[in-house]
Amino acid sequence: MEVEIRYGKGFKEVKLPNGAIVLKKPKTEIISDPLSEIQRVLNRPIASRMLLEIADGKRDACIVVSDTTRPVPNSIILPPMIETLERAGIQDKDIIILIANGTHDPVPQSMFEELLGRETLTHNVKIVNHNAYDDSMLVDLGKAAYGCPVVINKLYMQSSLKICTGLIEPHFMAGYSGGRKSICPGITGIETLKVFHSVDAMGHPLSKSCSLVGNPVDEIAKSVASIAGCDFMLNVTLDDQRRITGIFAGDLFEAHKLGCDFVAKTSIVEMEKAADIVVTSNGGYPLDQNYYQTAKGLVEAAEVVKPNGVIVMASECRFGLGKETFRKLMGELREKGTKDFLEAHRTSQTFESDQWEVQKISQVLDKTRNIFLLSELNEEDYELTFAQRISSLDEGIKMAKKIVGENPFIVAIPEGPYVVSRISGNE
Repeated sequence: MEVEIRYGKGFKEVKLPNGAIVLKKPKTEIISDPLSEIQRVLNRPIASRMLLEIADGKRDACIVVSDTTRPVPNSIILPPMIETLERAGIQDKDIIILIANGTHDPVPQSMFEELLGRETLTHNVKIVNHNAYDDSMLVDLGKAAYGCPVVINKLYMQSSLKICTGLIEPHFMAGYSGGRKSICPGITGIETLKVFHSVDAMGHPLSKSCSLVGNPVDEIAKSVASIAGCDFMLNVTLDDQRRITGIFAGDLFEAHKLGCDFVAKTSIVEMEKAADIVVTSNGGYPLDQNYYQTAKGLVEAAEVVKPNGVIVMASECRFGLGKETFRKLMGELREKGTKDFLEAHRTSQTFESDQWEVQKISQVLDKTRNIFLLSELNEEDYELTFAQRISSLDEGIKMAKKIVGENPFIVAIPEGPYVVSRISGNE
């Protein structure tokens, strides 16, 4: 059978033999009129007053949005929220849209329309990129769980109305995206991220997709967000065609919990046994724009591949490997090996930005080093991926059979990390 695997803004086809299975999200009803539904949830939020009531009398507002690595339909969700603030008496010039970059590169002005939507830009709002390394943009609020410093964007903390938006989906270390993740790691300083993204937090067995109870990464994020505060949240869920399936608005924690419960029902797929070969993607654009982000798809594939099995990955990586710090650390991992690499970066004094993605890739390599990668990376970049170049997914399967045998059990996951696979009976 022919299967389409997400790749960039399109797909790559692969021919699977009889006996292969394709893992997809369960069919979920889409919201046919999302604008009307957004208006409804703004007026009937979860465990919260209406946004219009909360905004009444406020002098200004800060709306936190995800950066370009998340397919959040901002063009749909932002205009109704801005218009609600305007009706409450807040002027456009007093509204800040704060891009939650975490430690990612700032979003260039040329991409503001793609990120936020044309209608959003017709409002005279301020658009600011968060910078985790700029002390002048940050304020220290003390300590959170696990002794984590609470260093938060100053503009957010100074705003009289704090709003978080985003997308709820499986997240390979924090359990789920959205909710408190808009604050931590989205708008925190690097001192916060040294604990949130530490070797110990990343290495915990419960720091994985769709896992919240006992997950130290989520516990840190929740604690930091509780201290920073948030007056209102609006998150969405999407189907495999990026259409809105759920809108969750209101209290940062209660509304997010309902959204996570919804995602768990629509994203976790069980299979009876581990696969010899997993053919997967990194979810297509924007998540597969570099190899740094590709760690997400590799981690999910490693959950259901046999030890020393094969992962065949399609990830366009149109912007290359990632930041220079990631490139340097991948080279260090290759030189030192996993154990020495982790020991070298275990403390806050030896912490380096982007080490958490390298650590997650090392966890994949502990399971298997048989990774075949279809991408646009150049040869120099490929040398740092621990993967072997392939020119097609069919070639990847052909090469994989030379490792695992001619009659392998093959699992395809076209949406990559947006589908969370579990072996039946495994915790």
